[in-house]
Amino acid sequence: MNKPAAGAVLHRLGGSDGQPAVVFIHGFGADRLSWLANAPSLTGSFQVWGVDLPGHGDAEPALGVSLDGLSESVLAGITARISGKVHLIGHSLGGAVALRLAECAPDRVQSIVLIAPVGLGRGIARDFTNGFAELDEPDGALALLQRLVARPRLINKPMALHVLAHLERPGRRQALSDLADGIPVIEQAAQLAIAAIRQSDLPRLVIWGEDDAINPLDPERMASFGGEQHVLPGAGHLPQIEEIKRVNGWIQDFLTGHS
Repeated sequence: MNKPAAGAVLHRLGGSDGQPAVVFIHGFGADRLSWLANAPSLTGSFQVWGVDLPGHGDAEPALGVSLDGLSESVLAGITARISGKVHLIGHSLGGAVALRLAECAPDRVQSIVLIAPVGLGRGIARDFTNGFAELDEPDGALALLQRLVARPRLINKPMALHVLAHLERPGRRQALSDLADGIPVIEQAAQLAIAAIRQSDLPRLVIWGEDDAINPLDPERMASFGGEQHVLPGAGHLPQIEEIKRVNGWIQDFLTGHS
């Protein structure tokens, strides 16, 4: 693997020592706070952690980030903070990170939950990732972010302002721009990890929004990947937000069954 990307940070979101560990990995442009609707449902039974990938949340930017670098960085954080195997839950880019981590460190991964993962769909909408780092005013930010969901009202102006504030932090725009440029290579690397995981017996759950406009569902690829699968009609790229109760229920049942 390549040299680790500096700056990935793990945050304890809840649960107690001694419980099985769950690590949430967010998507492009998000951070650990994007899981606040999902993490609390697990804290009664699991030790729950959230990752800030480099250039996101509280993590410092790292230029030239690859899928190997991101995965190695998250693995370093897990090794430093958590003993034993972990359940990985990854959304979009975070799904690709989870796939690569599971491939390269199978002794540390108990199961994976993938939500619209990069590499398993028809391809990331490049105008979305490229435009994200260039956002500079609320209306434009709101319009771009509303593409993430099938019901635009779920994304409001305060969310857009939060994104704009994050982009103003030192180094964030450049880091996200560099990451956006690297998405095609990350997709290719993720597909190699998918091929490896497909041949393994690793427990896996895949969740996708049928109306995902950012990383559209590819039914044939998803079916060939195997494992437990759910497709949500009327949901976009954020089914964990658009259908909170159903997604949380599927995740909790899956993790409980494989802990």
